Order: sequence, then structure tokens, then C-alpha cells
Amino acid sequence: MPKEILMPALAAGMEEGHLVRWLKTEGEAVKRGDLLAEIETDKAVMEMEAEDEGRLGPILIGDGSRGVAVGTLIASILAEGETAPARVASVASVASAPAVAAPAAVAVPSSAPSTPAPSTPAPSARAPVASVAPAPSLAARAPSIAALVAARKVVASPLARRLADDFGVDLSTLTGSGPRGRIVRIDVEKARHQPVAPVAPRLSPAAPRLGTGSGQGGLNHAWLRQGEGRPLVLVHGFGSELNGWRPFLAGGAVSRPVLGIDLPGHGGSAGHGAARFEALVAAVGETLQGLGLFDFDLVAHSLGAAVAVALAAEGYPDVRSLFLLAPAGLGPDINGAFVSGLARARTAESLAPWLGELVADPAVLTPAFVRASAAARADDALVAAQQRLAGALFPDGTQAFSVRTELEQLRIPVTVVAGTEDKIIPPGHVRRLPGMVGLHLFAGVGHMPQMEIRDEVWRLLERHLRAAG
Repeated sequence: MPKEILMPALAAGMEEGHLVRWLKTEGEAVKRGDLLAEIETDKAVMEMEAEDEGRLGPILIGDGSRGVAVGTLIASILAEGETAPARVASVASVASAPAVAAPAAVAVPSSAPSTPAPSTPAPSARAPVASVAPAPSLAARAPSIAALVAARKVVASPLARRLADDFGVDLSTLTGSGPRGRIVRIDVEKARHQPVAPVAPRLSPAAPRLGTGSGQGGLNHAWLRQGEGRPLVLVHGFGSELNGWRPFLAGGAVSRPVLGIDLPGHGGSAGHGAARFEALVAAVGETLQGLGLFDFDLVAHSLGAAVAVALAAEGYPDVRSLFLLAPAGLGPDINGAFVSGLARARTAESLAPWLGELVADPAVLTPAFVRASAAARADDALVAAQQRLAGALFPDGTQAFSVRTELEQLRIPVTVVAGTEDKIIPPGHVRRLPGMVGLHLFAGVGHMPQMEIRDEVWRLLERHLRAAG
């Protein structure tokens, strides 16, 4: 008997979801644990796994369908030689599709009752299709079908959707200025008739100067190197700070200006109140805009890498390329014990074991590095802020945000560097990246490739920047 695939409840209180895309095609072999589809909730894009083996039967709810109620039959898994029974998708499921080719394509059962053939299996009690009988006539449904055909699919970034909800802006009335017409933050702010943050003039090649400060977004930053040409912007991971890039920078000759930014709740930005992932993205973007940076390459690690992807996807002007180290945001799993332990640690003795989880060989971490990391965590406000961030971004050992879809849609050079011995984020998260992304997966390397294999990472970064122009 076919094994039904229903729209899952991926979060507490979830009533409906957005079926972003199928990762398997009809008729394709499926094993238990295979990734079937990407489902977007109001918090994140998550992957749905197969619970049975066989082959994927007819897909009833297609890519891009929104408002699909939890429990809706979306497909089935068939055993060898098995065929799917004839079924009619529920009216709610049909309405969730982004477009309808023609009214004739919508299956409308006759309003007269009929007796099913004896061989037709009875619908499952869990399947919502039982609610469609008896169905309304075609004439009665004509207005809703016309509305479906005329409906415009709204493509907007998660941050833009969140702001639109906050400001009461109807996204369907906006024209997106982001990649491929995507609605981004600036479009929502313009529609709200509020002035957008002023655009500072572009920096001349010699403009960056060593020093620290804060941009309009209130984030601490420092020019770590002077130079000429397009700047490099460095964004650190959870629990680190901009000074954590200094050992890496010491291993390479940098001719460009290099800017480091402290994420909210980290380093000199400990007092910044951002807690949601979207707020981190907005704060980094506003800081860069306040500095007049509109043409740069992003180098980012872990949580910072996820922020960098989201920033580029927002259509921020002239993010030329992304160089991502052990990126977060590509799957739900994360080492929750590490996150909470690091967020609590305050002394060298309590911090050292958690820092050891970052690398495949703890000998890479010198006592001086551990002492410096502990000294940076002597600030009560910083520790409290990171504990809040840990609870908001990584609840119950889960990454409550995703940038996989955004990464797949980018059309700029992207390089990813990761290690097979990463104990923080499963290495498997980077194995299913788009073919246009350059992936370098190193054996015997953990979550800190920029520290564990610094020379190799520098060579890859130099090659990446040459390719990016």
C-alpha cells in the first residue's frame, strides 16, 4: 500500500507551510532518511526526510506552493510494482499553488455523487482529501480559479517579509529591486514612505584607515589592514570577535583594505540588542552602508557566513563575492552542547574544553589563544548577550534559520571551505551545494579551517579573489 507523505509540522504551532521545492523527482528511488523536499516555516527553511523506502509517486503539491495545511497529502512512496491510487487534491491544496495553467487543469469532480470502483482504496483518515466531496460546481468555483490564474507570486527575502508584517506593507504591491526581481529590505522601507539610510560616497582606494568605530547600525568595526583596491569585509562566527581574524591575516600578504566587523552581542558590539537572525543581517548591512561601502568581497565564518549569504541575497549593492568558512545556515543540526557551553564559559579553565571542540587537533590552540579568548569574555554584558543569542538562534540544538535557498539563487562567485572533522556543524550540510559553488572539503580539519590549515585557505582565498575580478 502506498505510504502517504503529508505536509509535516516542523515547528510548534505550525499550521501551514511553504513547499519551497522537491529534492526528488517522480519515479526516483527513495531510501529512509533521504531528503525529499524543502519546507519553509515562518522561521526557517528545513528539509523533510523520507520515512519509508520505494520510489516517489505522483507529486500532488508542486514547487513554490504556499499555505499548504499541515497534514495535506503532498505525495506518496510506492513499493516495487505498486501504482498510486487516483486521488484529487484538496481545494485548499490547489489554492496553495503559485499558478494554474488553465481551468481545465484543475480536477473538478462531478457534483453528482458517484460510487467508487471496488478496487479504489478508501482515503486515509489522515488525508485532507476527504473534505472535497461533494465538490462545488465549476461555475461556482470560477471566480476563485480566475483569481488563482491572475495571482502574482511574491518573491521576497525573509527580512523583507518580516518588515512588511511589522509595517503593514502589502508585498504584492511592490516591485523588487533585488536579484531576479526579489523584494528586499530597501523596497519595503521605500513603500513605508520612510527615508532610507543616507548613502555615503564610495571610498577611494586610499580612504580606509586603521582604527575602530561604529557605523550607522551601531556595530563596532576596525580597519585591520590598509591597502588599495576593493575592500575585504570579514565577519566572524558565534562566540568570536573581529580580533579573532588577526592570526589568519598574519599568514598572508594583503594588498587590499580589510575591514573587520563585530556581530551584535560580540566584541565591541556586545551592547547591541539584536537577537533575531534578520536583525543581525540588517545591523551588518546598515553598518556597511554607513561606512559608504558599496563594492566589496565578503569573507565570513560559521554564523557570520550565514549572515554574509543573507546580506548578498538582500540585493545589497555590489557584494562581489563570498568566501565562506564552515558556514552555518545550510541545515538544521548544530552541536547544541557546544553553543550553550561556549555561551556560558567565562574563565580559561571553563573555556578551553569548548574551544577544543572547534578544531580536529586541540594542539592547534595555544595557551595564549585560550587566555586571550577568556579575557574577552570577562564582560558580563557580552556573556549575557551571547546567551540570549544562543537561545534565539540555536534553540534546542537547532539552527533556527536557513540560507540554503538564498545561496542557491546567488549569481556571484561563491567558495566554501569546510572540514570533514567538524564537530560543530555536520560536514554533510555542505555536500549538497549547487554546482556553481566551489566546495573545498578537507580531511582531518574541524570547524576552524582558517586556523587549522591557514596556508591552504590563503591560497584558496587568493585564487577566489582573482576569479571574482
